[in-house]
Amino acid sequence: MQYLKNSADIKTQIMQFALAKMLWLDTEIADWNTSFPRLSLIQVLAVPQDYTGEDVYLLDVLDKPDLVIFFINKIMMNHQIEKVFHNASFDLRYLGDKSALNVTCTLKIARKIKREILQVSNLKLKTLAVELCSFLDVDTEEQASDWGKRPLTDKQLKYAAMDTVYLAAVHRRLLEHSNYKNVSNIFDMLPNDSKRN
Repeated sequence: MQYLKNSADIKTQIMQFALAKMLWLDTEIADWNTSFPRLSLIQVLAVPQDYTGEDVYLLDVLDKPDLVIFFINKIMMNHQIEKVFHNASFDLRYLGDKSALNVTCTLKIARKIKREILQVSNLKLKTLAVELCSFLDVDTEEQASDWGKRPLTDKQLKYAAMDTVYLAAVHRRLLEHSNYKNVSNIFDMLPNDSKRN
């Protein structure tokens, strides 16, 4: 994973992401259970074949509203980039809300597939990662950790990175179950400019 904390580095990477056709995204929120939640991390994966988290970028945007606005303007409002989230309505609260364009929600896709076809116990991302995609040792503990403290622990960073890995894998499996045409084309023929340098 690439953990970016420097504002200039984050802006440079956002401009690279703006060249992608599809991105798998997640967020971590500090003080999520208070009246003043703060966006802590934006996790971005542009290489869906990554099963280790090596190609995930973690953008540290805690208390950096200018970077969040930059991300929204360059990525979220760019209709040419398909943005994939799980339970997108939650993340969009922090990433442009109704101004976000071309957003795909894997939770919505999963809800449209009959339960007897999916054969999963619930539609949480971690459950789908385990029961639909056969991931092992999926960490669920760090979700409730303190995303407002710095430095973040290695365990927190690993947890955050793997969320987008699970998301891309779940997205692929859900599309297969939905009988979407050319699923392999979506995942295997992404342009090289969406890959990490």
